[in-house]
Amino acid sequence: MKLNDVINNIDYELIQGTEDTYIESISYHSKHIEQDSLFVCIKGQRTDGHDYIAQAVMKGASAIIVERKVALEFIPEDLTVIQVDKARSILPSLASQFYQYPSRDFRLVGVTGTNGKTSVSHMISSILQHAGRKVGSIGTLGNKVNEMDIESRRTTPTTPEALDLQDTFSKMKQSSVSDVVMEVSSMGLALDRVNGCDFDIGVFMNLTQDHLDDHGTFDNYKQAKLKLFKSCPFSIINADDEHAHDFIDASIGKYTTFGITNGEADLRAVSITSTASSVSFTLEGENLTEEISVPIPGEFTVYNSLAAIASCLQMGLSIEKIKEALAVVKSPEGRLQTIESDQGFSVMIDYANTPDALENVLSNIRAYTAGKLMVVFGCGGDKDPKKRAKMGQIASRWCDHMILTSDNPRSENPSTIIQDIEEGVLLESSYEVIEDRQKAIERSILLAEQGDIILIAGKGHETDQIIGETVLPFNDVEVVKSRLASSPASS
Repeated sequence: MKLNDVINNIDYELIQGTEDTYIESISYHSKHIEQDSLFVCIKGQRTDGHDYIAQAVMKGASAIIVERKVALEFIPEDLTVIQVDKARSILPSLASQFYQYPSRDFRLVGVTGTNGKTSVSHMISSILQHAGRKVGSIGTLGNKVNEMDIESRRTTPTTPEALDLQDTFSKMKQSSVSDVVMEVSSMGLALDRVNGCDFDIGVFMNLTQDHLDDHGTFDNYKQAKLKLFKSCPFSIINADDEHAHDFIDASIGKYTTFGITNGEADLRAVSITSTASSVSFTLEGENLTEEISVPIPGEFTVYNSLAAIASCLQMGLSIEKIKEALAVVKSPEGRLQTIESDQGFSVMIDYANTPDALENVLSNIRAYTAGKLMVVFGCGGDKDPKKRAKMGQIASRWCDHMILTSDNPRSENPSTIIQDIEEGVLLESSYEVIEDRQKAIERSILLAEQGDIILIAGKGHETDQIIGETVLPFNDVEVVKSRLASSPASS
């Protein structure tokens, strides 16, 4: 492809060379530069792409995009250099043009909210697959076509960088998917990663305080989320959330609402019954009354189901087909993933790493815990410290015993993070501190008796632990299974 076919929608200044040069690929990271690449120099928090121009030259890049003046004497005269105001902001346009707008060739659903993005995306994808559609999914659990992982670059935990996202869309298009469901994070929106995406449906789940370390203020966080609904022809909004009207007002097209407590919601769940293994409810809507059963417990499952039902109805599925799929849907990995012990207690692994997520999970588990409810959790380092004491208070309010431990401490001292959590723990609460996460999990299993439930919260599906600059292999599920397998009752 010619460079001028990629840059024709951006403002730029030609510094040297010609826009008629040929490019084979686009890269924003020096290790991905190939012969005839267009290298985009992006300034990040830790590194600056301008410092890697020499590597781009050595690897055979045919064009370079910069956002400040650079020393041209080190760049061959036949290598094209163009300058823009902000390299990161034009990357979505470059990527969309280069991959020829692949999201126009399938239905695209974007799911956003503080909590529930992964579970709702998984549920929508599962229903669509059950109906025989070929579905792409993008988010925390990876990039897949149906249940098969696809090769793709991942430098962010949820919404990929614009170039990686369009590359993934292109591969999904080549696989002839009919639909793609993706988690859309606040940072993905704030940094324009999803610009150039042709969304058909935007789904809003909820909004509570989180990611203030990234956005600075709650209003900035909300404004980032609102951007999704300014680009969707159809929106699906949780009417029970206190910020619902902000999202309704931001929607540029038609919308539908769902809820449990808001009697004016278009889709409502009433007569909710939850057990330790499932939840059932009556779905009410215009000319619609259906009995729904889902084999995942908790009120949050009702909200997730309502969002998925609304999405799939909008995508043309019958309520009968949706009901059939929900009756056999499974939890995504690391979301209320349950392991039963031979001793008669249960261990649940969940990603809950915000105050409201932790409270939602614990309050629902409490309702059907026959014995003691215990929790093992910590908080991530280099993240909003204000939520730590809140999570300590929430856990002590719902649990019979807590074990405070490390999550991903990153550059912070793990003991300092735990002390922040302790500040919120209620007086006379039963708890202990075990900084080593593996030992903390093993301790909880040692304490458990028949009828007890242990919740291990915060990391869910993650398979590593970040301590300082070191990334170590660590998987909550594997630690639990290993400890249970070695217990006397299992031998």
